Amino acid sequence: MRAPNDTLKTAPAVSWIVVRVVLVAVVAVGAFVLNPLVGWQWAAVILAVTAAVFPQTFAAWGGAACIVIGMLLSEPDLGRAMLAVLVVHTIHVLTSLTLVIPHGSRVVLAALRPTAVRFVLVQAIAQPLAMAVMLGVDGAEGTAPWAVVAGGGAVVAAAVLLLVNANRPPAAESH
Repeated sequence: MRAPNDTLKTAPAVSWIVVRVVLVAVVAVGAFVLNPLVGWQWAAVILAVTAAVFPQTFAAWGGAACIVIGMLLSEPDLGRAMLAVLVVHTIHVLTSLTLVIPHGSRVVLAALRPTAVRFVLVQAIAQPLAMAVMLGVDGAEGTAPWAVVAGGGAVVAAAVLLLVNANRPPAAESH
């Protein structure tokens, strides 16, 4: 016998296994599309499966490294570089999610909205930068590309910003 309020309704959700299967699929597709070396392709897939089963090993980041190795061994190409930025960022986000989604749980899709928004924002910044770097590298023959100088300046600016904020006293709360 059930009382009328004995049911629990949640918003649309996915199982924990979906996030891990998508992680393996993204690594596999990325490895086979972006890495021309068969051994590195299979190493990436094995690392992705290991990460899906044991997320605390961070093995999927090894799979991302296999993709990057393949990119370094092949000729520079704008489309492949932009795809690599997308794939590696997706691997990073999915790996981070597998670390916080418990085994056997369900994830309400609305809870993934902030992650999806951050993903889109990062891609909106990273894709044009990847394009600018690739176009800048093609135009710089025998000289240091402007992207290296810009990247160095960005690192210095980020370090200064972090140091300034680290030495700032915490803001007082107002009620």
